[in-house]
Amino acid sequence: MNLPLLLLDEAVTGALPRVLTAREWIERWHEFYLMAGTAAVTLAGLLFVALSLHLDRFVERSHEHLLALSRVTLLSFTFVLMASLFMLVPPQGARQTAIMLAAAGVAGLWFTVTLSRAAQHHDEAGFTRAQMRRRLVPPLVGYVMMLLSATGLWFGIGEALYMMVGAVCMILGNAAGTSWELLVQIAKHKHSTPER
Repeated sequence: MNLPLLLLDEAVTGALPRVLTAREWIERWHEFYLMAGTAAVTLAGLLFVALSLHLDRFVERSHEHLLALSRVTLLSFTFVLMASLFMLVPPQGARQTAIMLAAAGVAGLWFTVTLSRAAQHHDEAGFTRAQMRRRLVPPLVGYVMMLLSATGLWFGIGEALYMMVGAVCMILGNAAGTSWELLVQIAKHKHSTPER
């Protein structure tokens, strides 16, 4: 069932506004999700490069919190890619798209909380507990925004997809910053400790 969304489109009909269908509204977001998915894949590749430079440190027991942070960061890129793919699927309707977005949001929340709680923190490599929290809060907020977008879409409110802009930017921006911080902090820690 292709429910109409609550958005008036005056440009198509001239003077008389009309309500867009879910398919029409979702198709308008095509380029945004194409760019978001491309950015997520590219940044995930850069994270792999950054991690491979210091892989010997990430496998140490004293750095398991950084390995968990790396996993959360990689999953942030993965879930943005998944949400983008879900939005690029030929639209079937608002509710089907809402279910797919909600699935990505719930999975993102669950994995972020589970991975970050599983690792013991050792305050090594320049990452304090406060820094770890600062790096884990933005993706959690982004996934909540993703769930709110899915909820709005479920109820036929097309403008709820604008929250996805904030969610995607928050998740990708934080993940890119975390990747850079992991690379720099591990390198600093590596140079400050004597070779074994």
